[in-house]
Amino acid sequence: MNRGYTLIELIVSIAIMAILAAIAVPLFNQPQVDSTWFREEVKSAVRFAQRQAVAQRRQVFVAVGTSTIALCYDAGCLAKVDQITPGTAYAPGTAYTLVAPAGMTLTATPFSFSFNGLGQPSPIAGITFNVGSQAVIVTAETGYVQ
Repeated sequence: MNRGYTLIELIVSIAIMAILAAIAVPLFNQPQVDSTWFREEVKSAVRFAQRQAVAQRRQVFVAVGTSTIALCYDAGCLAKVDQITPGTAYAPGTAYTLVAPAGMTLTATPFSFSFNGLGQPSPIAGITFNVGSQAVIVTAETGYVQ
């Protein structure tokens, strides 16, 4: 009597394991994907604030909270920058505010900074804050966002 598995049984077993692995592996990386995606959104928002400051020749503030980031025209964040609604011609939409995914925090020193009409950050020495465990750096003088 021969003992062992047939070729068909082995192929079916390997196929089932491959399907399960393809479904399960992305679930393990989801928090890291969310963290990276949100960091890119934050960088984009800060670049948008700088472009708005230059285009409008006025100061634009970036208010960084523990779980939100907002673009404003005043230090108290009473006048918020409008968000452009995707897929439509420019029309004032909701205020430009980003909310961090669950379990992610933002840390900054200072918690609020601005860009002047030339696109330079204030404080002029540059700004660094963390989105989760990844840093966002606004370069001194130029305001380049990394």
